Amino acid sequence: VKEGSSAAVKMFERLVPEKDTRSHATGPYGDAYAICYPEGDTEKTKLAGEIIEALWMYDDIIEALPHDEAALEHATVEQILAGNKNETAPGRKTLMTSIFRDARDRMMALDPKGSPWMIGVLRQYLTEYDGNDKTYNDIEEYATFRTLNVGFRIMSGFMQWTTDIYLNKEETQLTQDFYIASGRVMALTNDYWSWEMEKKESVDRSAGIRNAIPVIMKQFSLNEQDAKIFVKGLTVDAEERMWKLGLDLMGLDLKGSETIKKYVDAMILLMGGSGFWSATCPRYNTTQK
Repeated sequence: VKEGSSAAVKMFERLVPEKDTRSHATGPYGDAYAICYPEGDTEKTKLAGEIIEALWMYDDIIEALPHDEAALEHATVEQILAGNKNETAPGRKTLMTSIFRDARDRMMALDPKGSPWMIGVLRQYLTEYDGNDKTYNDIEEYATFRTLNVGFRIMSGFMQWTTDIYLNKEETQLTQDFYIASGRVMALTNDYWSWEMEKKESVDRSAGIRNAIPVIMKQFSLNEQDAKIFVKGLTVDAEERMWKLGLDLMGLDLKGSETIKKYVDAMILLMGGSGFWSATCPRYNTTQK
């Protein structure tokens, strides 16, 4: 699995050598995607890791762009995933998007039945991505924004793709609250552990750092340490809600409920893996230049 995420890093080092390429997958206990998708098909998890890692590094690069230009770049990648490979202008930005050019075909080769759904998830993320410079003063408003932009849709989508867990319309409705609660867990967990890194880095945007801790500091007039404790408490509360909703779903006696049980199990493994990696990874826990 590590070969997938490493391939993405090497690609960006070649295409954008002047950019400090920092892995989103490296950790002392293994590759992040192997930890998050422990029950996933190996080849699909390897490809998922490569695509996700490339997408996160791509986001790192375009975060410094003006909002309109960043949105255009996302639209370009979205069109590539739609199968329109020849609609980009020449230049370095095309090189930056070239890593996504064969993603669709490689996914379809591994899973012709499930890949159209996952490709749709990727395209929806790129369409909805909001890199605006809005300043958030309310934690609930911010959490709603952050749940979308933390990449939860991508991570949970690949969780389903790698494990062949696909929900029908009724199952999707039944699991909606659990899905939203899980997204909140990932958003707050990521913010809590990434704060020490983020506050030390320069940010080329007027809104400053995208993190729950400065939002809490401003909203409740708290110092940094108290705000960290506050966010930690919010995270634990979110985890408890997610866990309770998951247990409720596991207890359902419905036709086809085995699919829901597998979905809940896989989501809990994803949340645990994501949290464990965030708590131990060099990216968040060691100052990197």
